[in-house]
Amino acid sequence: MENRDADSDLKPAVESEILATPVLIVDDIQDNLDLLDEMLTEEGHGCVVQARSGHEALAALEARADIGLVLLDLMMPVMDGYETCRRISGNPKTSHIPIIVVTGGAVRRDAALLKSFAAGAMDFIPKPVNEVELFGRVRSALSLYHERMRLRARTRALAESQQRYELAINGVNDGIWDMNLHTHQIFLSRTWKEMLGYLDDELPSQMGVWESLVHPDDRANMLAAIQDHWDGKTPFFNSEHRVCTKSGTYKWVYARGRALRDEQGKVQRMAGSTTDISARKNLELQLRQAQQMESIGRLSTGIAHDFNNLLTVILGNASLGRMNLPAASIAAENLAKIERASLQAAEFCKQLLTYSGHGRMTIMNLDLNTLVSQITELLRTSISKKVELRFELSPEPLLVEVDPAQIQQVLMNLVLNAAEAIADRVGVITLKTALVQTGADDLADAVLSPQLPWADYAVFEVADTGCGMSHEVQGKIFEPFFTTKFTGRGLGLSTALGVICSHKGAVKVNSAIGQGTSFRVYLPKSRQEPVALPADLHAARLLRGSGTVLVVDDEPGVREVTKGFLNKIGFEVLLAQDGVQGVEIFQANPDRIVAVVMDLSMPKMNGPEACDHMRAVRADLPILLSSGYSEDESMHRYGDRGISGFLQKPYMCEVLETKLREVIPHLLVEVAA
Repeated sequence: MENRDADSDLKPAVESEILATPVLIVDDIQDNLDLLDEMLTEEGHGCVVQARSGHEALAALEARADIGLVLLDLMMPVMDGYETCRRISGNPKTSHIPIIVVTGGAVRRDAALLKSFAAGAMDFIPKPVNEVELFGRVRSALSLYHERMRLRARTRALAESQQRYELAINGVNDGIWDMNLHTHQIFLSRTWKEMLGYLDDELPSQMGVWESLVHPDDRANMLAAIQDHWDGKTPFFNSEHRVCTKSGTYKWVYARGRALRDEQGKVQRMAGSTTDISARKNLELQLRQAQQMESIGRLSTGIAHDFNNLLTVILGNASLGRMNLPAASIAAENLAKIERASLQAAEFCKQLLTYSGHGRMTIMNLDLNTLVSQITELLRTSISKKVELRFELSPEPLLVEVDPAQIQQVLMNLVLNAAEAIADRVGVITLKTALVQTGADDLADAVLSPQLPWADYAVFEVADTGCGMSHEVQGKIFEPFFTTKFTGRGLGLSTALGVICSHKGAVKVNSAIGQGTSFRVYLPKSRQEPVALPADLHAARLLRGSGTVLVVDDEPGVREVTKGFLNKIGFEVLLAQDGVQGVEIFQANPDRIVAVVMDLSMPKMNGPEACDHMRAVRADLPILLSSGYSEDESMHRYGDRGISGFLQKPYMCEVLETKLREVIPHLLVEVAA
């Protein structure tokens, strides 16, 4: 053939690729089909497909996805070449296939050219066909086809790569970011934005916006960590800080990344990821609080125990001395003052036990509004007259299962703190109660119990118009012995925290310098029927006892005071300094001894062990166990062992009388005063 050496500079691989690509010939005249088929076959084309109409051509293209060129006649019945060309070029599946129009006869060439190109053809060959022209145009068209196919493959690969990248970015829990230091633009992945509650198009791609979301207290440290990495001081950037969510709350995150540098080592961009670590931070906070309460709890429990022993001696001797004096004497009044001071000190010990979680609770199902109303006058008289106390109580009952005395103590502490924050200025304290439905998400920033379940909670809030607190002070206010006052023990809020903890509640603090403070306490709402608060204890009656009581205590002062009380009531007393001696005395006098007052913690043999030995001799022996620890703590440590009753140190004669009346009522009788 005349063009055997044409395009001889094509590489063999390209030549082979072109000749192996199927060519579709479309013509309604079979002779024309056969002629073009023969010419292409002789040229070396390995696959030629024939179609005698536009419909056959479209069907062939649908059946074979490897056709790389269409040679199309224009003048065909039913569907002419123009329409066929438009359908091929307009179909996304076939639009990449080059079309060469091959026609002649009555067709006006110029008009046909324009119309063909408008329909999507890339070239035009007039009939009769010249071999050289045909082979050259076919070769060029097939080269274009393969170039298009390679471009399509690269485009598809790029799209797939982009899709995989987006899947990887959006499929992980971490938020991805990429900052450009030249444009000051930053890419933030959809996950990064969703982490803070934003939609994908709600945050501008500006580095300044990203930086502004960081908590003001954390921003300097984060920027310093970035600068250290840019300066080559650290192999990568990492920072734990808080970022502002769309709702205005802050969330803890961990960000890390690496910088990309140019040949001179100058940072061009930095990319990395951000992880939400709020849950971990909450767990760490709970762990620190638990460890703090455990360590201080052990210390405060020990102090309270030893202090209660001392108070038993002080209070007991003062009571005995006062009972032996005329009521109108000055000495009796002085001793009464010692008694009152001792009782105040005993309340302080109760606060220590409450803070440590070892205080005794008397749980009752009560209306929170009633608890508040009962101490209204006490609250008013406890604060300055310059401070207005307002009440906004819920119109509906707020039933809670609580220890009323402890919850009222929390209320008192919060109101007193609010009054001290207002100081000598004119101000307002507002005490509110309400029913709210909330859960872990709403209490994520709460102190103590951020993992409370979603449920109804009775809430009381104490808000003041005082001086407010800094963020730093807010982080310390619940620590034991921390105080901003010149005087004070710093146990009010830490004790309140212990009470709230024991009631499975939570507390939220909101404060700012110059804007006042509010404490919101959440208590689980009860579904039980309320009970009436107990009435005040009736006045003590004068009792007279008979028989011998064994007192076992390792503290000499406690033994003597208890003996004095018992003698005053009318009992004879035997004394033992430890459990071993107590068992020996009892075994020598099993029928004479009518009851035992036994200390819990003693050397050689503790109270519960001594009880076991005594009960082995006489199973019905009435035994009062006495301790500076609370009853709950005592029973938790040693078990109840069938103890007849518990006597909390320090105690007065009237309390001892009441306990003895419970265990040996037949041996105490009322006498005329």
